[in-house]
Amino acid sequence: MEKTAEDYMYDDEADKRDAEWVESELQKGGKTDAVLSCPQCLTQICFECQRHARFAEQFRAQSVRHCEIRNDQLFVYGSRGLLEPKTERTPKGAEVFRLVECSKCQARVGVADSDGVYHLFSVVVGM
Repeated sequence: MEKTAEDYMYDDEADKRDAEWVESELQKGGKTDAVLSCPQCLTQICFECQRHARFAEQFRAQSVRHCEIRNDQLFVYGSRGLLEPKTERTPKGAEVFRLVECSKCQARVGVADSDGVYHLFSVVVGM
């Protein structure tokens, strides 16, 4: 019997390989509070993170996937949250944060601090 185009497109081992990959990725790190995804395209961006103690929808992570740091988009933390720095209003020595975007769709998902810690707050939380 001759194979059709549909036969060549089907891979009966694909689900098994995908499940093994997810399992191996989740086992690489330590304990995680959630698996985080981009809110716009739902691409998974973080497999190991810690929920913020005061802000339930904010997470910290040492590493992310499918994200880009925008060095041209800077913010400082002020009394009203993250603000674009204005030199005349920015306190001397204030920590500068860089915008973090999803590399697939450019949605803003959080910021990165100068120590390389990601602060993710515009994300879909899953487990």
